[in-house]
Amino acid sequence: MAGVGALLPYYWRTVSTMDFSIGWTMGLTHIISLLGLITSIALFFLAMLIIRARPKAAENRFMTVLLLAESWRVLAQWYNLFPLGPEFIPIIQYYRVVWYFCGILCIMLYLSTVAFYPTKLTKFMTKDSIKNNLWWVLPVFSAILLGMMITANGGLQGTIGGTMHVDCSQDMVFDADGNAPAALTYSSGMAETTGVCNKDLSPYVYFVPEAGSGLSTLLLITPVFSATIAMFMMRSAWKLSKAEGRDDDANEARSLFIGFTGKATIKGMAVIAIIATTVMFGRFNLADMTTIENVDQLVIYFYCLYAFLFSILLTGMFEGFMFTYAILKNDILGIDEKLRQAFSTTIFAGLGGIMLIAATETMEGYIPGGGLVGGLIIGAPLVVLRKPIFTVINNFSTMLMPEAFTKAELSYIEAYEIAMEDRIITEEERKFLKLQAKTLGLDQERIEYIESWYNTNLENEEE
Repeated sequence: MAGVGALLPYYWRTVSTMDFSIGWTMGLTHIISLLGLITSIALFFLAMLIIRARPKAAENRFMTVLLLAESWRVLAQWYNLFPLGPEFIPIIQYYRVVWYFCGILCIMLYLSTVAFYPTKLTKFMTKDSIKNNLWWVLPVFSAILLGMMITANGGLQGTIGGTMHVDCSQDMVFDADGNAPAALTYSSGMAETTGVCNKDLSPYVYFVPEAGSGLSTLLLITPVFSATIAMFMMRSAWKLSKAEGRDDDANEARSLFIGFTGKATIKGMAVIAIIATTVMFGRFNLADMTTIENVDQLVIYFYCLYAFLFSILLTGMFEGFMFTYAILKNDILGIDEKLRQAFSTTIFAGLGGIMLIAATETMEGYIPGGGLVGGLIIGAPLVVLRKPIFTVINNFSTMLMPEAFTKAELSYIEAYEIAMEDRIITEEERKFLKLQAKTLGLDQERIEYIESWYNTNLENEEE
């Protein structure tokens, strides 16, 4: 660990002193790094749920590989979560190699979903010899392709760029303006640059990844185009399955369509940020920020950078929920309800956090020390209006992930529907329902939820 002092005071200082007007966003980097770690763990957990449900099913294996790749990609800033020393540069370089591998893999996986939800033009992909082997063939092909890129560009430096460690935690001699040269450490082959430490903000440390060849930048923006293509293919597969009476396949294709739509929309806005940065600086390269002297340009650069980083987290989590719902809604008891609850909580926390940061930064710009005021302006209504806000979000999540039941649950619903024909559950009928639930392996909590859901729908129909 670098010499920044105790960790909790260090994090509090970086978060509480964020100031976009001078390009001081270390606190936001820490927040994104933490959210990335949480998102990665969540996606890994969802991937394990999918593979455990049907470990030998080609579709489950395929989706597990996809979510594992996404869980690696959302860790894009893990190395800035802790004040690590320059000795971690080789580890970060290896992590970045796997990150680009996962980027190539995701592009191929997106386009290969038609093997399980075919369109009229891609039915040849449904052959067992193809779809049963995609989960391991695509990773192998991605590794070969990345290896060819590394060889063609003369190594890691030319392909993915280097990694620089900026250290503002050592003893420094500050000038009259409160600035001092930063201690910079580079990975092998990286061109030297300069960095400045600020007296009021020190001590702090962070890593800066450098852009490599044009292919590496292309890999940053290509996933959004492949997701867009996959979005249209899943829409066609959804309509085709529905027309052919394959309702389960239609519902799964619909969920994937929504997942890819969210990916294409949110990530598309981030691609615009990348293009804007490329126009300004010639390339999308985080190492450029140490050489930017124009504060206004630096602020724009940071907005583009954090828009891109947030898009990775948002689309990764959104995909995870929608794809898991598609694969498991008919296999795991109550998985749709649990996913909706988790999705609603994530949306509420995410939007609340973004609004708090925006309000804090806005008020800080008008009133010295006004960040607390901005936090209260947003935080108080969020607490008071928590229930109605959650209701709106829950309705939205239900629209995205409609109620779904396993075969066992559907059998219980049929039995309950018969018992409720006269709107009264007699003692004998209740005994029969309990026996039915025991036979089907349903617990009391799930039974109560199913009956409550059925009764609510029945009341709505009668109204």
